[in-house]
Amino acid sequence: MKNNKPAYAKATASKPIVSVIMPVKDAGEFVVESIESIRKQTLTDWEMIIVDDGSRDVTTKILKKYAKKDKRIQVIRHEIPQGIAKSLNECLKLAKGKYIARMDGDDVSYPTRLAEQIEYLEKNRSVVAVGGQVVMIDNKGMEFAEKNFPTDSKRLRDVIMWMVPMQHPAMMVRGSKYRKCKYDERFRTAEDVEMMMQLLQYGEFANLDTPVLKYRKADTSNGYHDVKRTFYWTMYGRILGIVKYGYRPSVKGMMLSMIQVLVVGIMPAKLVVRLYESRRFVWLVKAYLGRLLTAQAKA
Repeated sequence: MKNNKPAYAKATASKPIVSVIMPVKDAGEFVVESIESIRKQTLTDWEMIIVDDGSRDVTTKILKKYAKKDKRIQVIRHEIPQGIAKSLNECLKLAKGKYIARMDGDDVSYPTRLAEQIEYLEKNRSVVAVGGQVVMIDNKGMEFAEKNFPTDSKRLRDVIMWMVPMQHPAMMVRGSKYRKCKYDERFRTAEDVEMMMQLLQYGEFANLDTPVLKYRKADTSNGYHDVKRTFYWTMYGRILGIVKYGYRPSVKGMMLSMIQVLVVGIMPAKLVVRLYESRRFVWLVKAYLGRLLTAQAKA
């Protein structure tokens, strides 16, 4: 009889194939949807490690219920907030999976995300981390834009100097490499770029060409709450990549990075956000029109 199980099924006997790590703080309005998006994955062999970083809303109560309901979910509570970087480091210490997937408490994973990312990493041994395309949603869960990422590994290594090469909560990493790294706990925002610089020491990046995550734009999100502070910490992460982790930027990367410093330094924060969104978001009306025109051209 033919065995139809995926090649990675044998790794599930003693530990889960993937650990999903999620730091949360005051995410009571959205955390149920986020957790349920993992519980509804087509791949069921996972563990979820959640660090509640001093929530003061209903988040703690919700997490306790899920920990009792589903034995795959483990919750750690900080009475006093420690920051996202320290919370993620705690998650990494506890994660047992061959692969480790990031998740945030207000985002939503597509049902096939874990299975597709694991399949990609199994087939592409030179890739240390894989992300995917992202659909932007608002506080009510309405889709309003797409955020597209390159899929070519060489380009992803280059673009980290002027854009984040993959959405942090959409990222899945080889556990053996992720555990060799540690989030810099000085970072209260933009911790993703500094970690990605570390990971590039161990292999290439990739993104699936299909959506893997619905990413919620909230006014309280780190990147929107203080956009200039986030940018300067991002720049610091890039500098650490060069001086500490051996990253070698291209001339183009250095030039674009310097231009960003000038633009962000001069422009008001609200204009910085608008410029960023105009460059990075594909508004859905435009996206749908583009697909329609492509389909008509092929007909």
